[in-house]
This record gives sequence, structure tokens and C-alpha cells, in this order.
Amino acid sequence: MPRRIAAATLLVVAALSLCVRPLAAAGYHVKRLTDDLHIPVYATTAPGDNNRIFIAQLGGVAGDGTDGSPITSALGRIVIYDRTTGLVDYNNPFLTINDTSLLEEYAVPEVGLFGMTFHPDFQTNGKFYVNVAVNHVGTPPTVDGSVSEFKTVVREYTVDPGNPNFANPLSARTILSLNQPHSNHNGSWLGFSPQEVAAGERNLYITQGDGGMQRDPSNHGQDKNSWFGKVMRVDVSGDAFPDDPERNYAIPADNPYVGVDGADELWAIGLRNPWRASFDRQTSDFWIGDVGQDRREEINFQPASSVGGENYGWRLREGSVASPTGGIGGPPPVGNVNPTYEYFHPGLSPDPNFQGNSVTGGYIYRGPVSELQGRYVFGDAVSGHVWSFNPANPSGTVQNMDALFAPDAGQIVSVTSFGEDNQGNLLIVDGAGQLFQVMPNFAVTLTVNRATGAMTLVNETGAVTGIRSYSISSDVGAINAASLQTIAGNFDAPPGGNGSIDPNDDWQVTSAAGNRGFFREASLGDGGTLGVGAQLNLSGSGGWIRSPVEDLALSITLADGSIVAGTVAYVGNGGQPLGRSDLNFDGQLTLADWSVFRSFNLTNLAGLSDAEQYGRGDLDGDGLNNFKDFRLFQADYDAANGAGAFAAATGVPEPGGLLLCCLGLSALAMLRRVRATGPRSQFSSC
Repeated sequence: MPRRIAAATLLVVAALSLCVRPLAAAGYHVKRLTDDLHIPVYATTAPGDNNRIFIAQLGGVAGDGTDGSPITSALGRIVIYDRTTGLVDYNNPFLTINDTSLLEEYAVPEVGLFGMTFHPDFQTNGKFYVNVAVNHVGTPPTVDGSVSEFKTVVREYTVDPGNPNFANPLSARTILSLNQPHSNHNGSWLGFSPQEVAAGERNLYITQGDGGMQRDPSNHGQDKNSWFGKVMRVDVSGDAFPDDPERNYAIPADNPYVGVDGADELWAIGLRNPWRASFDRQTSDFWIGDVGQDRREEINFQPASSVGGENYGWRLREGSVASPTGGIGGPPPVGNVNPTYEYFHPGLSPDPNFQGNSVTGGYIYRGPVSELQGRYVFGDAVSGHVWSFNPANPSGTVQNMDALFAPDAGQIVSVTSFGEDNQGNLLIVDGAGQLFQVMPNFAVTLTVNRATGAMTLVNETGAVTGIRSYSISSDVGAINAASLQTIAGNFDAPPGGNGSIDPNDDWQVTSAAGNRGFFREASLGDGGTLGVGAQLNLSGSGGWIRSPVEDLALSITLADGSIVAGTVAYVGNGGQPLGRSDLNFDGQLTLADWSVFRSFNLTNLAGLSDAEQYGRGDLDGDGLNNFKDFRLFQADYDAANGAGAFAAATGVPEPGGLLLCCLGLSALAMLRRVRATGPRSQFSSC
């Protein structure tokens, strides 16, 4: 993990949801894909597979819930987010690593499953790699004078040939392992260079931390014969150590320390905790985020033309200066390479928007958003900031992206990693349990009528637009699929449909029936088209479950396979979101709304979505229609109609002691029948 983060930050997502979606940049939008992960630390897609995102979850013990719980298992696991359903199947993880180390030296999750990468030939050989902390078998060794409590292992696994959603745990093969003296500074990123893959090479790059504790007490960073504090490069297509089950790799002949002083496996040295790294998918330049000690966080750069051997300076250097604390600083070592960009810890920078405590290395953006093209995007796991810069002038072009990256739901709390899919779309992994994606905006608009819940899809691009699928999502469960007029069976190929959208192929709804939070349908062929200005009536009424929260998000897969974010526009009610307590959604607060509220008072709302519960009088989002909601309704009615208007119109007086007691007893009885799900502020804040 990067620098330790408070367990509450890691495990609890700030649940504040706004009544309207935040403003996005003109050309892109950050969409939350899921918020039910357990300390996710990496996300990626497999070669040739655009429908599944593979997410590595750290694991851990303290405060994480009961072992074996589908979401909060203590073991490191890889789960799959299915873009076709919008769901993660927690009960059937892609991989569970049963010997994951459960060490928590600092009382927060620090070790476990750190990262993964797919073999470039995954489509034919089914292989992928993980870097994970595992328990020792037998007597643990002593490292740097300390008894090693776990080792980090790079393992190769193979997918089950009969089930692409399941990796065969018995296929595990150790590539290499490293006995760890302490629980922090594990590095543990894995990846392949695009230009080497194109040349037929299969060299796996591995980042290793300096062994932990503080200030590298054993000076591993500058020891060329130690694996700690390095970037390693090994050939996973060969085995130069057939008699050693812990070393199943070959040494690339052009590694910089082959034949000279230094470990043959090393590629670069002088790193402290290189938490996340990446190769530019277009140029093969190498970027490394290295977590600092007391003062500075750094981004290191290595051009694709490098022959290796760079020394990034630790422990002599922290950033571009001599390490200022602990008496370990010194002049630049031979071959020293200063960071291409560095930033300060809190209290040392004049601008709080450009400071943090634990850098998370990112990616050169190569996705479909033109504004971000070629910029390096990175973040900080403690401050939660996200930044970007132009590699030609990092310090002169660095930009805080927090406002531009404000997501459609939730908020980015702790960036533990970034990732890419096959199209270069940027993924943002939040250790607080969320996964986001940066998506280009697209001029196909979902128009939603506040008065009726009708939904219309309009092509405003000015061109014929090919689509292979689309999906609509809502965190508050505001989608009524039963009221949708789907392409499938209506506008797809005859005889089922009229062929107006897709005359050649059938379409199919891929989301689960009754899912209020996600709807998706897709072509079974190469997709259909929306004509210039075409309007597709998705719902005459009731498709949107009405409430003050306007959180629908539209995602479209175009004919070329790229995924874009459509626009969602709400109309009616004078251009304003529906007001709280307007339960018949007519834009006024009248006795008709009181009638709706009263008809559902103290009824069982279990099993309904947040939006459905709101429509039945749950105004404060706690899953109940009770006395607290009554007080909110009364206050809203009086605010709309004048002080005392509610009592005058209904004959219901200000609650006295007896009424309060009766309502309290009724609420208690209700609580015994219905499990409260905890406060949610989506509606009460509107």
C-alpha cells in the first residue's frame, strides 16, 4: 500500500450525494462504476476483452468484517466488474489467494494483494500475474535483523479453460519471491513494455519498495545487489533456474547489471516505495510514482530509449534535494536522475491544492478525450487530489483536476491506483471502495420529463451515429425497466422489431430484471444506427422513478467499441429539480401530497430502492416513513404555504407529549419489523 491511510478513510465512502450532478468539463465526465469494493488497489482489462474490468482487492483483517463475507473477505482477491450488467459478482471472485498474509503491523490494512497484470498473449495462453504478500511456510527467515513475517511473491496463474470468469488456483506458479523485513514499502506494480511486446519480448517489470521502516535503515535503495528499492525486469517466457521452484524466469541479456557488479534482475535503482508505475501505451516511455519520506513526493521518468541503470537517488536524495531528515542525505549518486515532477507535504507548500503525503503514479492519457490527450494524470492517496501535466513542461503545466474530475456520484476519497482499459479510457481506483472511469461526453441526450418520468433518446451529434449498446444507471434506483420501450423487440431486426434502429440484428436486454439501479441493452451483432436528429422514445411515462435526486447517467458503446458518456437533461417543473415533499410531483405542495404521505406512514418499505422509498414518504433517506419524515413534511408545507398552514389545513396540531409518545412507540414497532439501512442524505439535503 502507499503511505498508511486511516482505516476509516479506506473503508468508509463519504456518502454525501448532491441533488444534481456536478458540472463536468466540456468534453468529458467522471462516472462511478461501483462503490461496493473492499480496499481496491488496481483495475485493468484483459487483452481483447472490453466487457470486464478486473479489480484487485487488497484484503486485510482489522475492522474488515467477518472472514468469508463476499465483499469484505480478509483474503486478497480479484473480482470482475461486468460492463454488460453493471454488477460485481462478489460471490464468485475471479481469484482468491488463500495464503494472503493477514499481517497488520500498524493496525490498518497494509499488506495483501498489491497488483496484477495480464500476459500480452492472454487471449491464447490465459496467463496473468499478481504481486501478493503471503505467509511463510515453515520457520520464517531473518531479514535485516528482523524475523520476516511474510514474503511478497510474483505469481503466474492461468484462467480456467472452461470458465473465463474463474482463474484456476492450482495453476499458481511462483516467478520470484522476496522475504520482507517490515510490512510497509512493498511497491509491487507489474507491467510489460509495449515496444518490447511488439518486438516479441516478454519481459515483466516489477517495482520493489526499500524494505520498509523509515529512511531505509539498511540503505537498500543504493545497494545494487539488493532487490529492495528497485525496478526489476525478468523474462517470464524462460527459466534460467530450473532447480529453484522460487525462481521461474530468465534474465534479459540487455539488463544493465548483467556481467557487472549488481543483481542481474535489476533495471533501475534508488527508489523508496514505487507504488504505481505505467508505460505510455503510445511511446513506451516509463513513468514511476515514488512515495517520499518527510518532505517530497516524486514522479520519475524513463524514456523508451533507455538502456536501464537509472539511479533515482533514494536514500541519499528525497526528490531533487539531499534527504533533509535522519542524517541520510548526500550528494547525487553516480547516474542520478532527478524527478521530472515533485510536490510537497502539507505545511511545506504555499498552495494546498498541490500538496499531499503519498503519491499514486498514473498514466499518460491516450483515450478518446481530446482535452486530456497526452497529459500525465496522477494523484495522492492521502489528500485525494488528482493532477495532470504536459510531459514537455511538467512544473509549468501542472493542473489540479479535482473540480474537473468531480464524479457523477460520490466523491473521490483516496486514489490507490489508476488503470487503463483497451481503448485507453482512464480508470480511477478509490481505496474507499469505489471505481470510476473518465468518459468522453457525447451529443446523444437522454431527455427526462420531471412531470411524467418519460424518457427520450435524441441524437444531437449532427451525424448518423452507430451504437452497439447503451446503459442507464442510477445510484438511488430511479430506473423502472418495466416502463421502458426497448430497442429489443421494438426497433431491432424484423420480425421482432420494425428495424428502424437495427434492421439486421436482434438486440437483448443484458441487465437483471427488476434492477432499479442499472439498465442495459446491446446488439447481438455489429449494432444499429441513430439517424441525424433521431428521437427514440424509451418511455412514454414512468421510466424514471421521480424524486428530487437527478442522478441518471447514460453510457453508450459506439460502433467502433469506444464507450462514451451521453448527456442527461431533465425538463419540466420550471427548470428546477422536484422539491422535497412534493410527493405527487405536480410542482406544488398541497394536501394531495399529504394524502400520499399519510397513506404510506409506518408501512414496510423494505426491498424498495431509495427513489421508490422517497415516493412513499421517506424524506430523510433512512428507509422509513416515520415521525422524522412527518416533521420534515410539516416544515416543508409551512414553508411553501405560510406558517401554521399545515395545522390549519389538516387539523393536525403541533405534536404534544402524548402524540410524540404514540408516534415514538409506532416508530419503535416499525423498527422491529424493518431493518434500517443507515442514514442516506440524498433526499434530506435537497
